[in-house]
Amino acid sequence: MGRGQESHARRVVTQTMVDGDWVVLQNGHFCTNYLMEALGQISSNDKIHSQFRLWITCESSNQFPVNFLQVGWA
Repeated sequence: MGRGQESHARRVVTQTMVDGDWVVLQNGHFCTNYLMEALGQISSNDKIHSQFRLWITCESSNQFPVNFLQVGWA
């Protein structure tokens, strides 16, 4: 993730929520605002494919939304 990657990530995450695939977002510390948006999108959607998985890599950051670490969906 980084400059200008939020729109691409938004599109890929939205599509994989439907298709049931895996997504890896690297360098999440560069896009903490988008991560809060994604958390809202995922937690408010009740039609997520059972095989959808989201992995995020991140350097240590005070801005990283701790909600991602506290939430899991089954």
